Amino acid sequence: MLSLDDSIEQFLRKLTAFSAPEQNDIEKAVSMMKEAHKEQKRSDGTPYALHPLAATEILLEWGADKETIIAGLLHDTLEDTELTPKQIRDAFGSSSVLALIDGVTKFTQADFEGQESLDRKVETLRKLFEVMRSDIRVAVIKLADRLHNVRTIDALSEDRQKRFAKETLDIYYKIAFHLGMNEMRRELSELCYPILYPEESAEFQKRRK
Repeated sequence: MLSLDDSIEQFLRKLTAFSAPEQNDIEKAVSMMKEAHKEQKRSDGTPYALHPLAATEILLEWGADKETIIAGLLHDTLEDTELTPKQIRDAFGSSSVLALIDGVTKFTQADFEGQESLDRKVETLRKLFEVMRSDIRVAVIKLADRLHNVRTIDALSEDRQKRFAKETLDIYYKIAFHLGMNEMRRELSELCYPILYPEESAEFQKRRK
């Protein structure tokens, strides 16, 4: 696995589709993200900053615009770090960056874990769609975030893997379906289905071969 600095260098080399001023803004966001998450680690012991960087690389592959890229880099900062809305606004002006980060934060906080009541699930879904309606890029950022988390799901305990996989198929798989993101939908299914249904998945793989 590449170090954080090497991963950042690799990421910055992929910004050729952006103008020089846009690249400068994205580099500023990378520096802010690295500083904000500098003391944090993921459950596997790697620097936490590798996660928003990897999620933003997915957005880059999807052809996201500058504001979405910056918001992807900073999507966890309002919730998990001491970075303030004012600092983000001062850095990137009156653009939609802060609104996107705030939307992703609200999306993340609409947690389904432990919600057995259908009424509560429906209310949470309603809140999610309200956030998405304000700017669909919020959902796209959250999908990239979820995709990277699912790709690294092995770092979680078995119980958390199952809860995470169920939430992914219940919510994010369906959002990807309605947005026509078929490749992502397929990958989420291939990664989560074996966790929830190992015997059925093994039988399916056997028959497919």
